[in-house]
Amino acid sequence: MSLQNFHDLILQFNSAQLIAHINANRNGLKLLFIDLEVNEGSRRLMRAILVFINSGVLLKEDRDSEEIQFIYKELGLFFKRDNDYGHAQSCSNRIKEQIFKNRLWAWMHYHMYRDIGSHVELFRKYLKKLSAAITDGVEDYENDVLRDLHVYYENTVLLMEGKNEQAQLARFKALFTDPALLDEYPLLASYNENKFQFTAVIEIGEEIAKIYEPSDFTDDLFEDKFLGYIKNHPETRWHEILLGYGQFVVRKDIIKFGQAHFDDPYRNLSASDVVKLYSYFNMRKHYYSSLHLFERFKHIADLHDTNGRIKFIDVGCGPATSGIALVDYLHTIKGGTVSFDYFGVDYYNSMLVEAAHMMHNEVYNNTDSTFFMHNLGDIDFADLENANSIFINTCYLFASDNLKTAELAQDVMHVKNAKREVPFYILFQNTTDPAKNVKYEEFKKHLDYYKEPLLSTTSLIRYNNRRNSLYRPVEETVYFEILKLE
Repeated sequence: MSLQNFHDLILQFNSAQLIAHINANRNGLKLLFIDLEVNEGSRRLMRAILVFINSGVLLKEDRDSEEIQFIYKELGLFFKRDNDYGHAQSCSNRIKEQIFKNRLWAWMHYHMYRDIGSHVELFRKYLKKLSAAITDGVEDYENDVLRDLHVYYENTVLLMEGKNEQAQLARFKALFTDPALLDEYPLLASYNENKFQFTAVIEIGEEIAKIYEPSDFTDDLFEDKFLGYIKNHPETRWHEILLGYGQFVVRKDIIKFGQAHFDDPYRNLSASDVVKLYSYFNMRKHYYSSLHLFERFKHIADLHDTNGRIKFIDVGCGPATSGIALVDYLHTIKGGTVSFDYFGVDYYNSMLVEAAHMMHNEVYNNTDSTFFMHNLGDIDFADLENANSIFINTCYLFASDNLKTAELAQDVMHVKNAKREVPFYILFQNTTDPAKNVKYEEFKKHLDYYKEPLLSTTSLIRYNNRRNSLYRPVEETVYFEILKLE
């Protein structure tokens, strides 16, 4: 549905019809508003929609309904993006959700200033309004609010520098470290602790030659989750016969070199058995290459245990290979338990079940932080709230012959547009075979907002699956890229 179509339809509806239409098309409308760009055409139509729902056509109880409140919130977000104070205020007057209303009020507060000195004199009042938008007692929106504060800081600094108001600029900057304000408003102290999230210069670490092996954590994890099962199976003769089949048969006929239909059983083997055989042959080598990528992109570690949540969206997750690598990486350098939001996306039920099984371990805090789905398009955008960063991870995803690149790119852009202000990265790794990377190049052509990759390289990954092994390591050359979508 286009914005023009939605506009034309609602002009023909009475209250009941409009509410029913919104209820039946909520997801499509959400995507419409997420992807909506600010231009003269969208401004005209969004203002007309606001006039219509503000008109006498709708009764007060209709405007207070969940469906119409959804439209008011999307209108408010659009007008805030458009820097349209008047229409944003009109929306805020109708919005019942107090947290979002407070956030709009804080944004409108400084748009009422007529004197540049008000940014100093009224700063305390601004902080009070912004602080009221942090939580509703259930959900935590602090990272979104900190981002609002940072945008306000940067815009005000630019304004004062542009007007050569150096004395006012010094006073304004001093407010951010004022002891009394820091004590009165914990939000300000939190901003000072976390502002690196918004100002950090992204650096890619140098490649360090090493031989990877399981950590203590992953050595125990792999043994517990799949190695022990395979070893102790009555049909296994370790390690030549696995679950009753020779290694070549497993690789060629059962897991089909990583491209099997993993929800299908194989003869006497269940789908779960097939996935565990996949983990034995393929998961660990991808775990090492994922670990290598995280070590080079250390910014992800900087964001852990800070305000907000890392949203790690693992497309083609398999048995959570990259998710476990990220847990291991963060645990190794930070110690203790690890906490981030993990989104496992995979076509196969058996893989999603195994991914959930893998992510349930003693190091990863998986309380209300794991989400599993068959398609990226099934993501609930509400689960992206309080994101301090979003990572789309694609580990050997593009080697699949069945991947629909245009559809995937569209779903990725939906996620990006849902949280436009949040740092957004795509992590890619795959074989170096050009034929297996055609789909990746197609995928990138459908993306918006990125220029040059932060990283584009091939690396030789060396690894042993045993700790302290004296055997010659296995070697594999892997193609890596990191994209940042602005």
